[in-house]
Formats: sequence, structure tokens, C-alpha cells
Amino acid sequence: MFERLSSEPIYNTRAVVQRTGVPADTFRAWERRYGLPNPTRTPGNQRLYTERDIATIAWLRDQTNGGMTISQAIMLFNSTDSPRRTSSFNGDTFNGHVARTESPANSPFDELRDRLVDALVSLDGMTADRIVEESLALTNVENVCLQVLQAALISIGDRWQHGSANIAMEHFAASYVQRKFGALFNQSNPDEGRGPIVAACPEGEQHDIGLLLICVFLSRRGYKIVYLGANLPLDDLALSVERVQPLLVILSATREETARRIGIAVPRLKLIVSDIPDKDLPEIGYGGHIFVRRPDLRHGIDGTFLGVDARETVIHVDRIFSTLSA
Repeated sequence: MFERLSSEPIYNTRAVVQRTGVPADTFRAWERRYGLPNPTRTPGNQRLYTERDIATIAWLRDQTNGGMTISQAIMLFNSTDSPRRTSSFNGDTFNGHVARTESPANSPFDELRDRLVDALVSLDGMTADRIVEESLALTNVENVCLQVLQAALISIGDRWQHGSANIAMEHFAASYVQRKFGALFNQSNPDEGRGPIVAACPEGEQHDIGLLLICVFLSRRGYKIVYLGANLPLDDLALSVERVQPLLVILSATREETARRIGIAVPRLKLIVSDIPDKDLPEIGYGGHIFVRRPDLRHGIDGTFLGVDARETVIHVDRIFSTLSA
């Protein structure tokens, strides 16, 4: 996914520390020992970093925070499953649940994904639980979410489309993955951290698995999340914003109809909040695979498109909060 990020070296060391929370001594040690990141040097021998470098440092930080050693994280980064070569939430969908992740051949997570698929199409939740627990013992939550749970759900969607899985299997798998995302979200201390952030799907949008996945990532990144889920009427969203006073509102859509509804809802929401005394307008972010498949739907929305997957969303949210605190 990192190919989409800028390769222009414009960030100094201090900016990288502010963006990632990683001490300069730490990522300089990574650079000396492993060659990651790989900053450009100015004529005065000062390091300048790109968006890709910042994403790399943040990714390595998340792996080590999740229990990996830095050498293990570097090996994973350089493997065929490297985040430099992985693109999430950038293709077709099935039933509007989640967007497609293109996993490279021979991914280290392929066996876990395939075993989980077999368990889910057999409607065997106990075996599925054991596979997920095994996955969590091997890698961090983010990788399990993207490369095991989401990947299994997409694989079952493919089977359903090609007639080798029935709708009951697909519904069981979707329900299972949503429960797991919900459990991981609840375990991530979403009531603590920077923010708060309100996250919701507009009225008419029933599919919130993708939004829930993003909230798992953001909560684990240290943001306080008020998760309102699917199919939320605008008036109720406005009331929630009035009560919570979030710094950021994230809206998600999987269908064209609800994407257009976001475009209508944002100015109405801002108008409602602007009439409330002593209330600052929150920043508005939005996403969902429909905005990736139909970039034209982003036009005219008074907010920030948060990228094509959960990891990019974290980068964009970090940038928004960095601006708010400047």
C-alpha cells in the first residue's frame, strides 16, 4: 500500500518524531542496523524523510508494540507480505461487507487464512476461535485483522460468488468476523486516549465491518473512539456530536446511495453544530470502498478522504490531530 504515499523527502527528524511518536534515536538505530527507514541526506548531511518513510516507521512501531522484536518486524517487512507490496480495501466487494485485499502468493498468513476459511464454511466456530488465537500468538492484532480475518471473509465471498459456498456460510463468516473485530475493539481501551473520535455509518448503510476494523486500528493507536455503528440517522449523529464534542467525526459508506448521503449530511451536520453555543466544529473524515471504486463520489464532500485502508486511515488521522494540536 505504501506505493500510494509520497516519496518526496520533505520531513525533518523532529516532524517524524511528532508524526509517529517514535524517538529519533530508535529509528536511527533501525536505519543503521537494518537500512530502514532510508532517508535522503541534504548537502548539509541532514536527514529528510518521505511519507513512505513515516509509514514504514509507524508500521515497525506497531509490530514491536504488538510483541514482535524489531528483527522479526524487519523480516516481515521484507517478506513477500511486506506492507510495501500489500494493497488493502482497493477492489471489488461481496455483499458490501469489506473491500478486497490483494495478498501476494505464499504469504506467511496463507495457511492460517485457509484453515479459518475451512472452519467458517463448516460453521465451526470453536475451531475458528482456536485458529484466531493461534494467529494472535504469532503476530499482532493488525495483521490478524487484515491478513487472516478479513482475508478469510473475502475468500468465502469469492466462493459464494462462484457457487462453491452458500449464503448461510457467507452470513456465518461475516457475523463471526464482525464479532471478532468487535471483541478486539473492546479489548483495545477505546474509552481512553486522544480525541474523542465519533465513528458512524449514515442512515441506510447497514454494513459497518470496514468501519469497525478502522476503529480497532485507531483505538490501538491511542485514540478514544465513540463507535455508533451502522444506519445512524443524521439527527441522532448531530445529537451525539453535541454531547461528545469530538475533534473528528468519521463516516463510512459501502454503497453509492449512502456515499451521496454523506455528501448531504456533512454540511447539515456542520450547520446544526454551528448553532450550538460554545461548540467548535469537528473535523470530518470519510471513507469506505465505494470512494475507492468511485473516486468521483468524493467531489463536493466537505471533509477529508481517509485513504483506501485501515492503515492509511491511521496515517491521515494522525495528520489531522497533528494539525489540530499545532
